[in-house]
Amino acid sequence: MIFRKLKVLSDDEVVKIVEGAFRILRTTGCRFEDEKCMDELESAGCDVDRATMVVKFSEDVIFDALDNVPSVTPPDDLPKVRVASANKGMILDCKTKKMRPGTTEDARNVIKLCNSLDNITLASAGIVSSDVPVQAVEVFNIGLLMKYSEKLFNQWIYETENVPVVMEMAEVITGGSEELRGSKFLSYMLNSVSPLRFPPKQLAISRMYAERDLPIAVASMTQAGSVSPATPAGCLVLCAAELLAGLVWVRSLRTKTEVALGALTQVMQMRTGRQLYASPEQTLMFLGAHQIIRYFGYCSGNTSFETDSCDFDMQNGWEKALSGVMCWAAGCDMFGQAGFLFDGFSMEQLVLDNEALGMLSKVGEGVLVNDDTLALDVIKSVGPGGNFLGEKHTMAHARDAWRPSIFQRVSFEHWAKSGGMRIIAHAHDKVNEILSSKELSLQIPEDQAKAIDEIVARRVAAVAEKGAC
Repeated sequence: MIFRKLKVLSDDEVVKIVEGAFRILRTTGCRFEDEKCMDELESAGCDVDRATMVVKFSEDVIFDALDNVPSVTPPDDLPKVRVASANKGMILDCKTKKMRPGTTEDARNVIKLCNSLDNITLASAGIVSSDVPVQAVEVFNIGLLMKYSEKLFNQWIYETENVPVVMEMAEVITGGSEELRGSKFLSYMLNSVSPLRFPPKQLAISRMYAERDLPIAVASMTQAGSVSPATPAGCLVLCAAELLAGLVWVRSLRTKTEVALGALTQVMQMRTGRQLYASPEQTLMFLGAHQIIRYFGYCSGNTSFETDSCDFDMQNGWEKALSGVMCWAAGCDMFGQAGFLFDGFSMEQLVLDNEALGMLSKVGEGVLVNDDTLALDVIKSVGPGGNFLGEKHTMAHARDAWRPSIFQRVSFEHWAKSGGMRIIAHAHDKVNEILSSKELSLQIPEDQAKAIDEIVARRVAAVAEKGAC
């Protein structure tokens, strides 16, 4: 089996990259743009320059963090696919082939789809609703997810003022502040802004989560050729340095927060300056970063399974498959983003991604070898030149095989006579089937749902009033 075994770096190469990261942190340092961080990191034994907010790290400080900051525990040790739905402002209208601003109805529909798609294991509202004040949309989406999502969910938070509101909603669900503390009901992602910089808002928000012992994912957002070295190895050095710097800061808070590490690696197209989401170099860096994160002893994630295509074409499928399958085979605990289509979100892409992930999950089951599956007695009974179709053993296993719900397995003649429908048409039909046959139902008691609605309404009104001033 290849599960959790795929590597692109030798052990010696991993060590060289990590040694490079240690050297960068010792000699160059990393900027933490928050005055409180200066006190926290200085008390942890770091060399702090308050004028520039650049912090330098000794090996002892880094090793102390690696020894004492606990890792988020992966959900299990099986090679299952774990995909986060995307968060985009624009959504594709399949009929017009045009991107349009997302709405609250779209957000509800994406949650409905996530509930119905077996291989989407981490849900989101998919889009940023244009009919909700932008500074309150995070609260609005989280409110919807708390009420209606049947799965764990994610929603990035960019506004510091929204964190206490989200915590208040979470306390409604969990039963109070002490019940929320240390749970995995909420988590946050602290990502660097390369090179070697952590911005003030994200640090402030991360501190609020850490104070409640909630999980934090420290992620590095390198971009090869622009804010990071053009070479994959150089990018990995920078990525490792930023992850370690973030880890040391979390350690300085002296909380019980568990941490996962991730790579939000990107590549700049040198000819145009355009940000790429699915280059082969990006896949290499995802795989290398995963090895380094495992070397550090942490749960690993990335933003693979993306595409630079604007259509549902071979480029789309191949780019998603290349990074997705590779990262799955390497044993990444989470990758995303399902529903991602270059500049926006697509419900049709979400169901297509779910279909592809179903195939991958089936492969992840591996080959079951036991007395029954070896079928020695059946082979002996049928003998040379026989046929297994009528055997009880065949009937007993007839439904073992994966069956598609969108992908087509018909002859060319049948396909042509049926109108030669493209895969996107089948995906659109599947979206309509789910949306017309499923209803969003409350996953929490009505009194909790009412309390959340009141909290959301209060935040939306406050933002609207502030905007009118």
